[in-house]
Amino acid sequence: METGSAPASAERLVTAVRVLLARELASRGMGTGDIARALGLTPAAVSMYLSGKRGSRLAGELAKDGRVLTLMRNCAEAIIRAARGGAAEPCNIAELADVVASIVSQRGARESLEELVARRMRLEQEVAVRAMTYSYRTRNPLVRALLMQIAADSMRHAEILAMLLDYLSGKLKAEGLDIPPEELDALAAGEDSMKSEIAELYRLCDPVATALLLSIELDERKHRQLVISLKTMARAQC
Repeated sequence: METGSAPASAERLVTAVRVLLARELASRGMGTGDIARALGLTPAAVSMYLSGKRGSRLAGELAKDGRVLTLMRNCAEAIIRAARGGAAEPCNIAELADVVASIVSQRGARESLEELVARRMRLEQEVAVRAMTYSYRTRNPLVRALLMQIAADSMRHAEILAMLLDYLSGKLKAEGLDIPPEELDALAAGEDSMKSEIAELYRLCDPVATALLLSIELDERKHRQLVISLKTMARAQC
């Protein structure tokens, strides 16, 4: 598996994985001898991996994939925890290389997904411009408000999709929420109270007014789901 070339042999892939894992362990302060025991290698081999004299080219290609780096970091942390607990068994590099090979085989699908997100972002931007244009042509302030909201929502969607692209490329990380679950519970309670109050306003029985109220209600439902997702993230980071 190399960018723009034939797939790497199993032996070269194993070597590249050893290089990445040795670097991760060394960056966490583990000595050459301990790394050698953890990876089932000799200290001399570890020194070659760390100095870039072996396997560094393919390792550099693998390191461009954020999923591979995350896997290496998680494995390095697991190895260090095991070493602190007295575990002597070396890491199964062959199995780890198989996982990396699976990740790399999905690279084309990930690129297609990014293209899909980018295309949807462009469509949202086009709809925003069209709705904004239509809003300037109507004299009805209520209809203008609806069209302006469509334009604003579409632009917000485009911004979210832009962030999603950054997330898929590894530029953004889903960490550091810094909001306790109990505060999110209070936010959810506020959204619930607003939802119950808006129900009474549907008695207006006017199609334009109903459309405006529905847009608010749909936003409240969306806010509720967003808060639930944030609570899940907060609990995962505790």
